[in-house]
Amino acid sequence: MRRSLVPLALASLLFTAVPVVSAQTLPVQPVIDTVSFNVSVEDWVKTETALVTLVVDIAGNGNGGTVRSDVLKAVAGIADKAEWRIVAMNPQSDSAGLERWQAQLQARLPEGQLSALGDRAKKASKPGLQVRVGGVAFDPTLAETEETRSALRDKIYAKVNAELKRLNAAFPGRNYRAGDISFTEQRMAMPASAYREKMVMAAAPQMADALPGVQDQMVLEARVTLSAFATP
Repeated sequence: MRRSLVPLALASLLFTAVPVVSAQTLPVQPVIDTVSFNVSVEDWVKTETALVTLVVDIAGNGNGGTVRSDVLKAVAGIADKAEWRIVAMNPQSDSAGLERWQAQLQARLPEGQLSALGDRAKKASKPGLQVRVGGVAFDPTLAETEETRSALRDKIYAKVNAELKRLNAAFPGRNYRAGDISFTEQRMAMPASAYREKMVMAAAPQMADALPGVQDQMVLEARVTLSAFATP
């Protein structure tokens, strides 16, 4: 009986001692404290240039290979130093079956060159080649949009840094940092009626002299999470 009791006593001792040793060796897991808030800023995306579209109707002259060069030559004098690009070139046929072409060209022009744009298009026309203004749109360029977006992000980063200073002052020793910043953007679209009015601006050249630079509003919002590691 004595021999059988000794192994049982040793097993009981090991069973009760293992949890104690394991509990002492487990590392303490840090806790992540987070503070989340929303911030938004806004500004205007201003453009001083307009995207101008010209429409050129060309009667067939029997030499379709010169249509492109004829079109570019005809519009060259409409605006000083304008880089006209042909964005569409469509063949057509009139009721008599004669070959015709319609070309669309686009270029960005400063405000000063919009005055009497329709009149200059008429002067560029000649028999067999008619030039007219298809539209004028004050849409910001990609570079202008990116410049405004970058400036708005800088404003948000400044607000985040200011909030970090306040938070770390309120909770000394926690060392909060920016854990996550997610951006969303809103653009205030121009009403459709106003958009149509600006697109037909060329039909009334006298209005162009009074047009200022058109601006679009951009609102940049951010969901910010500030985080800090804490040991319980």
